Amino acid sequence: MLASCSERQEAMQFKADSISIDTTVLRIAVMPTMNCLPVYYAEQSGLANKLGMKIQLLRFQAQMDIDTAIQRGHTDIAFTDLIRCTRLAQAKTPVKPIASCDEPLSLISLKTKRVKKINQMKQQMIAISRLSATDYWCDRLLDEANTSHDDIYRPQVNDVCLRAEMLRQGLVDAAMMSEPFATWMTRLGNKRLFSSEGKRPWLYVWANVSATQAQEETFLSMLDSAIIYMERDAENVIVRNILKQDYQLPPAFADTLELKPVKSPSAIHPEDMKDAEIWLNKRKAKK
Repeated sequence: MLASCSERQEAMQFKADSISIDTTVLRIAVMPTMNCLPVYYAEQSGLANKLGMKIQLLRFQAQMDIDTAIQRGHTDIAFTDLIRCTRLAQAKTPVKPIASCDEPLSLISLKTKRVKKINQMKQQMIAISRLSATDYWCDRLLDEANTSHDDIYRPQVNDVCLRAEMLRQGLVDAAMMSEPFATWMTRLGNKRLFSSEGKRPWLYVWANVSATQAQEETFLSMLDSAIIYMERDAENVIVRNILKQDYQLPPAFADTLELKPVKSPSAIHPEDMKDAEIWLNKRKAKK
């Protein structure tokens, strides 16, 4: 049975000052990464309310969707990376990185593949998100291994949960992954060929889209408080429930994962911004 409306109604354009939007609420775009975990915690534990903050989390599983939220003015502060910030800034989108995050990426290879180095993966598939930190590190690994970029297929899989599931099911040969998904995949027997932990540049950042300076400072203070509170044993249940519900991790893995302390965000390193801009411009020049 089919039904239709007699009149077509156009969707209402989003407006930040709409009467349905509480402009005192800080809208924060997050995705399932370790540096976003303190924000999830601040909301679900009630810490944000205790600190006098009204926050609304905009939950995404793909960085591209966060980009869209930034462009459409749906978010005040967002978790993103320097490459995407540069792209958005070049498109005249009002966004600025405010704090750097040590969010390591790992190259995880399918357990059935007999490879130990990336140069052994010719004609195989590495899942990434294009023009992002995952793409940057994949390029850098290929350059360091003197491997032609054309020798590796790089399908775009933006959804981080889907990327992990595709590797789990053997639908891709490898994937660039952040934590805790990288550790989950190694727990299943897949191989970690590389980790960017401790290496420069730190590409992931918190970015200010439309927050005031006071909101920006309060947000960063809330992050620091959440990181401290999360380390308390009494908060363990809340944190692991977030990993199950928001990060969609299997309960058995979420309950046994060794939770390393999340590092507090630091000032943006100028050389990191320069590296991101150089790489992006080089990629654009190849088109």
